[in-house]
Amino acid sequence: MIKNNLIIAIRVLWKNKLFSLVNIMSLSLSMAVGVILFTGLKATFDTDHFHPELNKIVRVLTQETKEGGQTKWATAPLPLVSQMDSISFVENTVKVRQAGKYNLQTDKGDVPIDIKFSEPSFFNVFGFKLLSGNAQSLIHNSTSLFLTEKTAEKIFGNTNALGQTVQFENLGSYTVEGIIQDPPLETHLPIEALLSFSSTEMLEKKGAISDISQDWGNFKSSAIYVSLKSEDNVKQLNKTLQNYNRKIDKSSLQFLAQPIEDITPRNNDIINDRNAGGDWTSIQVQLFIILALTLLAAFNYISLALARAFSRAQEVGVRKSVGATRGQVMGQFLVESTIVALFALLFTVPCVTVLAHYIPDMDDVTFSWDIILILSLLTYAVITGLVAGAFPSWLLSSFQPIQILRKMKNIKLFQGVAVYKALIVVQFSVTIMFMILVVIIADYDRKNRSIISSTVPSNVLTLDLKGEQYEDLQNEISQLSQVETTLATNWYHEPIKIGNDTVILNNKTLEINYVSIDPRTIEIEGIRLKSGQNFPTNMPQSTEQYVLVNEAAAKLLEIKSQTIVGQNLLLDSAYVQVIGIMPNEVIGQAVPLIYRYLPNEIASLTIKIKPNTELEVTKAIQSLWKNHFPEKTANLYNLKEYRYSDEISGEMEFFGGSALIVLIIAALGILGIASYSVETRTKELGVRKVMGASNAELVWTVTKNFGFLILIAGIIGVPAGLFGGDLLKKEMGNHLDLSFINLSIGFGLVAILGLLTVLSQTIRAGQVEPEKVLKAE
Repeated sequence: MIKNNLIIAIRVLWKNKLFSLVNIMSLSLSMAVGVILFTGLKATFDTDHFHPELNKIVRVLTQETKEGGQTKWATAPLPLVSQMDSISFVENTVKVRQAGKYNLQTDKGDVPIDIKFSEPSFFNVFGFKLLSGNAQSLIHNSTSLFLTEKTAEKIFGNTNALGQTVQFENLGSYTVEGIIQDPPLETHLPIEALLSFSSTEMLEKKGAISDISQDWGNFKSSAIYVSLKSEDNVKQLNKTLQNYNRKIDKSSLQFLAQPIEDITPRNNDIINDRNAGGDWTSIQVQLFIILALTLLAAFNYISLALARAFSRAQEVGVRKSVGATRGQVMGQFLVESTIVALFALLFTVPCVTVLAHYIPDMDDVTFSWDIILILSLLTYAVITGLVAGAFPSWLLSSFQPIQILRKMKNIKLFQGVAVYKALIVVQFSVTIMFMILVVIIADYDRKNRSIISSTVPSNVLTLDLKGEQYEDLQNEISQLSQVETTLATNWYHEPIKIGNDTVILNNKTLEINYVSIDPRTIEIEGIRLKSGQNFPTNMPQSTEQYVLVNEAAAKLLEIKSQTIVGQNLLLDSAYVQVIGIMPNEVIGQAVPLIYRYLPNEIASLTIKIKPNTELEVTKAIQSLWKNHFPEKTANLYNLKEYRYSDEISGEMEFFGGSALIVLIIAALGILGIASYSVETRTKELGVRKVMGASNAELVWTVTKNFGFLILIAGIIGVPAGLFGGDLLKKEMGNHLDLSFINLSIGFGLVAILGLLTVLSQTIRAGQVEPEKVLKAE
C-alpha cells in the first residue's frame, strides 16, 4: 500500500511541476530558518562533548557573600589550585587565565587576538588536540605561543606558522611552538591563542597584566578545572571544597564544583560565564519560533493545496467509487505532502548558506553531520509534511463520490476564511514593517555615500595614535614634502571618537556628546561658522577655556544662535565659554555636539597629502612611527576607504534579508488563497458577465477584497515600521529619515508586489466563459 502511495504521489508531483516547485521552495525557505535555529540548539547541547571522559571534568565556581547577598562566579582564585593538588581523588587540575584581546602587530596593521594562559595539563584534561608542537613547552619556555588553526590562518595565511615570532602590544614577543586543531564542536572555553602560565609572573612584575597569581580576592579572570578519578567524586569534591572557604575584606568566598556538562545551557545565576551559550528561556523562544515557522510553511502549503482542490476532487470521487476508504485517501495526500517536505529538505542546505549571511553571528554556520543531526532533520521534514498535509487530506477525503461527480463546482470547501485572512494580514504587516526599515536604512546609506563622495577627499590618511604623545611625531610628519597639513583630532567630517559629558546652563542639566578638535581644523578645512569665532591662535593646553557647539546643540539648549555665543557652560565642574557655533556636521548628521580642545584625548592624526603620493608617504610615516614607538604597529589608513567606504550597516543586510524572506512567504500564501477565490466564484463571475460586466470589472470584483486586506496590513505595519525606525534612530542618530515619503515607499513596494501576486490569479476572472460555467445550471 505504501509503495503504491509513493508511486502515485511521485506521478502527481511530476505531473504538476510548477505547483510542486512552488511548494518545495516555500517549504524549504521556511524550513531553512528552522534548521538554522535547530542546528544552533543542537550546538548548544553538544557544547564541550568532544572532551574525553566528560563526566569526570568539573569547573570550580566561587560563591561570594557580600553584605547579605550571594553571587556565583564562573571563575575561581588561582591560589586554590595548590591546595586541591593534595586531594586523593583529583587526577589533574588546570589553571586558565583569561587575558582578553591584545593587538598582534603585523605589516598590515594590528590584529586583535583573544589571549589565554594555561599549562600542559590543559591538553590532558580537555579534548583540544595538538596538530604540531609539544605541550611541555608551556613549562620550559615562557615565550611559547600556541595558535588554533583558524587563528594561524588569519595571521599567516598559507605560510607555515611554526617557528614564527610575533609581537603582542604590552605583552612582548612570542614564538609559535604549536598549532591547536579547531574543536569539532562548540565549547564554553574558546581558544584563539594560548600562552604559557610561566610567563604570567614576569608580565605581572612588568605591570603588563594584573597580579592575581597569589591574590584570593582577584578571581574574576581566572578559572580552575578539575579531572576526577570517577564521576561519583563530584559530591565528595563539593564537601571537600567547604574546607577552603575564605574571608577577604568585606566578603567571604565559598567554592562549588560544577560538572562541565552542566555549563550549557547557561545558568543565569552564574556571573562571568561569557561563552556558556543560551539559557533555557532562549531555547524555549527558539523552539516556539521553529513551531511558528512550521505552521507558517504549513499555511502556505494548505493554501496552494486548496487552490488545486477542484482538480483533485474528481480523483477522490473515483478512488472512493472503486472502494478506497477515507483513511486510504488521507494517507495518499499525507504521503504527497511528506515527499514535498523531504524534497524541500534538499534545498534547505543552500538556503541556510544564503540566509546565514543575513543573520548576525551566523556567517560561519556549518553542519557537523552525524546520525543524530541527519535523523533530526529528516524527522523535522516529516513532521512539517504531515502538519502541512493534515488539513487538505482531511478536507478532500471527506468528499462524497456522488456529490463530486455531479456538481463539483458547487462544493464549498469551508464556510469561512477568517483565519486565512488574518494570517495574510499578519504576514503582510510584518513584511511592511521590515520593508519600511529597509527603505529607511537604504535612504540613509544612499545620502551618506553621496555626501561622503563629494566632501571627503581621497587624499586623506588617518593614523591611530594609540594613546601616545604625538607632538614630535606630528612635527616630523608635517615636514614631509608629500604632506600638506596634519590635524591632531577626534573629528574629521564626523566623530572618530566620541565622548559624553554633563552640561549645565541656566540651571538646565543636559547630557551632550563631545569630540576633541584641533583648533586649526576650522581654518584649514574652510568651515564657515554660523556665528561667533574660531578658537584663539594660542590655546592653553592645561586649562580648557573655550568650546564650540553645533546648531543641534544650540537648539537643544533652547537658546537662539545669536545669544548662546558668549554664554558660560558648566562643563567637567569648570566653566567654559561658548565662542562660536559650528554648522551641523558635513555628512548630514544633526547630533548635538560640543567641540573641545582636549590634547590628552586626541585619538588620531588626520594627514592630508598631495595627490598620487599615498604609497610613498605611507612608507615614510610608518618609518617615523617605528622610530618613535618601536613596540607598536602603525595603523595608517586612507580615511575615505577605511572609515567611510563600507558604512552600510549590518542592520541593512539583516532587515533586507528578513524582509525578502517574509515577502516571499507572504506572496506564496496569498497566491493560493487568490487562486482558490477565483475557483469558488466562477459561477458568480459567469452570471456577472452575462449581466454585462466587463473583464476589468470582473477582475476588480475578485481583487478588491485582497486589496482591502493589504490596506489593513498597512494600517498595522506602517506604525510598526515607524516604531522600529524610531528605535533605530536612537541607535544611529537623528539623521535617520522617518519621513512620509520613506514610509510610503516601504508600504507601496509591498502593496504593489502583493497585488501583482493576486492579479496573477485573479486576472483569470476576466477570462470566464459563461456558457461553460453555467451549462449545468
